[in-house]
Amino acid sequence: MENPDLEAELILPDIARAMIDYVSIQPDIDSTKVRAASIVAQRIDIQRVIGAKNVERCIEKPQETELTGEDLKLRKLVIPALCYFTYSRLLKMFPGTFTDGGYTIDKDATDTGVTKSAANESAAIAESFLVDVVTFLEIEDGDVDDPAVNGDKINPRIRVFGGKEARASN
Repeated sequence: MENPDLEAELILPDIARAMIDYVSIQPDIDSTKVRAASIVAQRIDIQRVIGAKNVERCIEKPQETELTGEDLKLRKLVIPALCYFTYSRLLKMFPGTFTDGGYTIDKDATDTGVTKSAANESAAIAESFLVDVVTFLEIEDGDVDDPAVNGDKINPRIRVFGGKEARASN
């Protein structure tokens, strides 16, 4: 990422290092691509659910003091979701590269179906973490109907079923 203004908008400027704790990436990954995927994940996947103001609360600004209190708690809850959404965006956005010869995919690259499946699984995990963020924000404000926070926009692909499953017989 060459634009310092975009980098200043990131919740985690060193997102690649944080992702090592959550997802399977190489430590020597191209951090430019990771930051690009992170800004997309932050703006599209997270901001649409918790709102721009709450995303802004998670960003550390050099001219201000460190985040404290509720903002720090919010940031800690957002980081796992951000890491998984960023991973999903990496898989979706960068399966190949543009070169002088056109669009190329590495010969060792996996099938696009496998990549898409892994990206969707990662996004589903991120959405599960995002439920905790929405719950935190609703409790913090005491306002379950806050228009900036819309948990209904989470489309969980992982569903937890409790109890005993029964099978109908014909």
